Amino acid sequence: MRPFTATTRLLRRVLIGSLAPRTRQTVRTAVIALVSALALVAIFHLARLAEHPVSENVVDGPAPKERQHQYHHQLSEEEEDEEEDGPWVADGILKAHNGKAVSPQGPNDEWQEARVLAEQMAAAVGAEGPGSPVQDILARSRPGTGRVRPILNVPVGRDIMDHDIQRLRKMSRSQTRPANATEVTQTLELVRRKVEGDRKKMSSKTLRLWSPGEVPLRVLLVTTWRSGSTFLGQVLATHPGVFNHYEPFSPLGVRQVRSGRDAFQAQQMLHRLMDCQYAGQDDYLNYTRAHAEDMLGHNKGVWDACRQGPNVNACFNASFLSEACQMFPIQLVKTVRLRLNLTQLFLNDERMNVKVVFLVRDPRGTMSSRYSSVSWCTDNTDCSSPEVLCSDLQGDLKVATALGKLYPDRFTMLKYEDLALDPNQTIKNLMDFLGMEFSAETARFVQENTQQNNNSPWSIKRKSADRVSLWKKQLPLQEIHTIQNACESVLKTLEYELVGQ
Repeated sequence: MRPFTATTRLLRRVLIGSLAPRTRQTVRTAVIALVSALALVAIFHLARLAEHPVSENVVDGPAPKERQHQYHHQLSEEEEDEEEDGPWVADGILKAHNGKAVSPQGPNDEWQEARVLAEQMAAAVGAEGPGSPVQDILARSRPGTGRVRPILNVPVGRDIMDHDIQRLRKMSRSQTRPANATEVTQTLELVRRKVEGDRKKMSSKTLRLWSPGEVPLRVLLVTTWRSGSTFLGQVLATHPGVFNHYEPFSPLGVRQVRSGRDAFQAQQMLHRLMDCQYAGQDDYLNYTRAHAEDMLGHNKGVWDACRQGPNVNACFNASFLSEACQMFPIQLVKTVRLRLNLTQLFLNDERMNVKVVFLVRDPRGTMSSRYSSVSWCTDNTDCSSPEVLCSDLQGDLKVATALGKLYPDRFTMLKYEDLALDPNQTIKNLMDFLGMEFSAETARFVQENTQQNNNSPWSIKRKSADRVSLWKKQLPLQEIHTIQNACESVLKTLEYELVGQ
């Protein structure tokens, strides 16, 4: 640095020192301007260099028209909508909008190989839906996007892709593999610990249900769609002794079981379920597997054990369900597809210890809920027709009168409106009838689910008092009159007030 400094001083003395002060100032100003101009030129060229880096991706010379045309026609319809954000051609270089040069790749062997591998990965996990991660892989592997980089958006070799395929296949097998005997035993132990822990919290009155040799209490909750049965079933299921057989006739779809072969098969199935016999119930188990959260989510203690255990598929094992079921002294069956006359078979057998709860609702409220809450009801007359609803109700009410006289200690009828307007007292009376404890947990559950609204069709969170007359706001007056004309005798029997008369 010292020789350079000395030289600078010498030049300044020779060139500037001999000049007049005014001339010296002029020269100094000119030098400063020249240096500034050179600096600006240097900065400009550096910026140009950064904008057009020299790399193997740069296309030498003007881009051929056919190549530009090929690039633009490789865009899918979705990409055409986003073309403003994609590459563009200028100065003989294919550029992105940030100015960086990119390579105009088209269909090639690498992309075809990536597509085949990605499709193999899709097959390995059975993923074909639009939200599938594997579909995202395929989307990233499309030609014309310059992104032949599946999964991580970087170049990936066949060996790595093969490894990913094998890993995904292994994961898929582990998720669908049936539970073995060891896994079933381990999951049963989780259920047993839960039942034992809850049993110790119960009062002496309820503890007799767990006594050796005691016949299980079997409760049949019978109603129709959109009558409040899901809420009532979950209230009863807050009792730790309850095993909840939720909607066992769901595989039948949207139709009622009234008589004939369907009735016989339904009664046989009910008898087996209430006796904890799952062997041979293949249709039921397959449906449960396909709708696990819906069918088993209402059986919280058992479903939680399966999810926490070594293999969730234990919950679809007939042996597991039979043994788990027998740990609970109360068997609850909630159904909206079985007509009331088919329950007498069970009430007539005192050894089964069956009690039937018949839940009814104002048909105008039922139809209003069906019209406004669910779409599957409109195409099925068993659900969409007020005439069919009230024909079933009329028959059920005649049966209810007879059952109430024949089995006063084992049959009761409950109105949805009473449940909604005074849930605590109504549920307490019902549980007294059933011989079940109305615990602090049950009271808390009722409070949480009757004081706020969630308008999801299957939600049980309702500000229940507001639901009683909601149909008056939702149904047009003409529709109300149509339902009343079809259901006049039912409305009178249940002592519901008619509108407009």
